[in-house]
Amino acid sequence: MSGVFAEWQPVYAEHGIATFPVSIVGKDKKPAVKGYLKLGSKVSGQLAIRFPGHDAIGLACKRNKITVLDVDTPDERVLADGLAKHGPTPFIVRSGSGNFQAWYRRNGEGRRIRPDPAVPVDILGDGYVVAPPSRGSRGIYEIVSGKLDDLDTLPAMRTLPVAALLPLTNDNVPGADPSTVVDILPARVSQTREGNRNDTLWRQSMIFARHCGNIEELMGAAMQYNREELCPALPAEEVLKIVASAWGYEVEGKNWFGYGPRVVFAADEVDNLMDDSPDAFILLTKIRRHHWGRDFVIANAMAEQMPGGGWRRHRFAAARQYLIDKGEVEEVRPASRQHGPAIYRLKGGRK
Repeated sequence: MSGVFAEWQPVYAEHGIATFPVSIVGKDKKPAVKGYLKLGSKVSGQLAIRFPGHDAIGLACKRNKITVLDVDTPDERVLADGLAKHGPTPFIVRSGSGNFQAWYRRNGEGRRIRPDPAVPVDILGDGYVVAPPSRGSRGIYEIVSGKLDDLDTLPAMRTLPVAALLPLTNDNVPGADPSTVVDILPARVSQTREGNRNDTLWRQSMIFARHCGNIEELMGAAMQYNREELCPALPAEEVLKIVASAWGYEVEGKNWFGYGPRVVFAADEVDNLMDDSPDAFILLTKIRRHHWGRDFVIANAMAEQMPGGGWRRHRFAAARQYLIDKGEVEEVRPASRQHGPAIYRLKGGRK
């Protein structure tokens, strides 16, 4: 019986990705060949014959035009923060140790280990990564969102300016209370694409609105931001429309900017689902928290992460089946040996 590398090397090759065998022992991952960062598809195919028993597969990031956001923790909140910062991607992997990889199309990124020392995240645009479905002593690398076909159309990672974020202070938010702790303001970008200026100013106005006492203060903050941060600046009448929209959200209590991600339920969902199946309601809450807007898996291993120290498998399976039967989640791809676990999608969560 062939190992993972021999079986999956031709599958990755179909997507133009050259791979090589890797040996995994505990936390140690070591390529089984030399020159692995530069080898091409022809050599990769030969290696599949020479190394039939290896159960881990690696790929060189730069050579294969892939950048990986390597989240060195099983905390899905850190993954969500990374995706919010660097942009969404359809292809997400969970490593054998339960950590995450988010794959992007390489756009010149290098290898940056802990760019923020306080966050356990690396940006790997060079070097190599272990790819699914590699097997190690600590578990299997599995695709938890997306499929291999997505490797053909990966989005580029959203990068930040060198001075990525500047703190807002009382000096640059007109009318702000000096005691107020305010949000963060993206640093000036020398040229903002025309199609993005309206959206950029609207989002920033929503943040400003959290700290302004009236629409006049918001107008002053938005005008200053438009004048100093957008290039070229938007016309004054466009700024007026954006400010009116942002302030409308604020006074109606619909402005959630600055509060972090939200999980939203309609009143009838709470009334019906909570009464009928509290477990399904809890599971749906976790799914919406972490997977809104993208495809995902509902693996049995997730049972261990449920409240109260984890659920038994039959309890978790019952809640999952309830959500499927009620149409809250739909299966978009069944489980298979080639593609991995079943893939699901939230009702209304992706178009």
